[in-house]
Amino acid sequence: MRWPLALVCGFSAIFYLLTRSLLRRWLRDQPDAGGESFPPITFFRPIKSGEPGAMDGLAMFLRGVRPGDQVLVGVSTSADAEQARSLRKIFEDIEILVCTPGLHPNPKINKLAQLEPLARNDLWISLDSDTRLDGPCLNRLRNEWETAGTEALTAPYFFVETETLPARLDAAGTALGLWPGVAILRAVGPLTTLFGACLGVRATTLRGLGGWAAVANELAEDHALGHAVTTSGGRVHLASTAIPIRAGRVQAREWIAHQHRAFGTYHQCDPAGALGLPLTFGAAFSFLAFLIRPSRRTLGWHVLLVGLRVRLADALPGGPRHRPVTVWLASLVEPFFWLLGRLPMDVHWAGWRVGRKKIAPCPRGEKG
Repeated sequence: MRWPLALVCGFSAIFYLLTRSLLRRWLRDQPDAGGESFPPITFFRPIKSGEPGAMDGLAMFLRGVRPGDQVLVGVSTSADAEQARSLRKIFEDIEILVCTPGLHPNPKINKLAQLEPLARNDLWISLDSDTRLDGPCLNRLRNEWETAGTEALTAPYFFVETETLPARLDAAGTALGLWPGVAILRAVGPLTTLFGACLGVRATTLRGLGGWAAVANELAEDHALGHAVTTSGGRVHLASTAIPIRAGRVQAREWIAHQHRAFGTYHQCDPAGALGLPLTFGAAFSFLAFLIRPSRRTLGWHVLLVGLRVRLADALPGGPRHRPVTVWLASLVEPFFWLLGRLPMDVHWAGWRVGRKKIAPCPRGEKG
């Protein structure tokens, strides 16, 4: 085995072991659910039109909110609004707004910006419509944010209800690619980004930045918002409470588009980190080397590295166990999507072709 491959395999093995240790240390002790005296929160819940199970997820979430909280639901259609209104029997203080499409290029921010004038509490949390949070999970998040006292909050996530192979590959890719890197960023600190599934920010902080509309043209609005908060002197707390996200029946085309978007925005947001990412592709490169020139050494490296990745994928507590074959397949496709993300190609998101970093105005009939 030539020395470049040996270097990549050795670095990858160290990376897998180190990040697994950091992940387990970060997420080992789940915080207490806390007491009863939490400050009220305004929750934003932008509903993606046509998303299966969105109302079931909303109902689960509503059972976990507290008196004094406010829930703002943004929808695209009157049919979605009627379904959301039927949930008032679970929680009365829910306000539903049928949002005008296309006022802002980013479909999610388009809803959040229109809901913003209705918010009355000082703490704001936006939760994607595919999140599945119950009462204990919400209370742990509250407790963490109150204890940290920061201007912003975000949380790790994992995928559940992975009903197709692309969905399982997406879940494994997130566990293998996103959270190990975040664990390193957290260790060296301070964190300067947020993660879109759960965006928490103080009202005074966000309004000082220009409100949700300040990141309305960003493809990676979570990263842009986190950078804006920290640049203005604020702090981001990365919770140790991991939240579940429903993956559902993701198909191959959706999976490819999501991977391209993820790697493309990673190249834009963290060029240095993205450039060094191939050093962690030892599992894929050792397999390629074995195919080109089979040997016991390259096969041994490959088996070792895949085994380490299986253990790494299961380091996020609460998430599903990842099958070894799924981890193996996810490891093999990483270099392809990394390379695809470096090409000067637009990405597809929310049903539209958008720019590499900024979003062009959405066509009529906005999706999402």
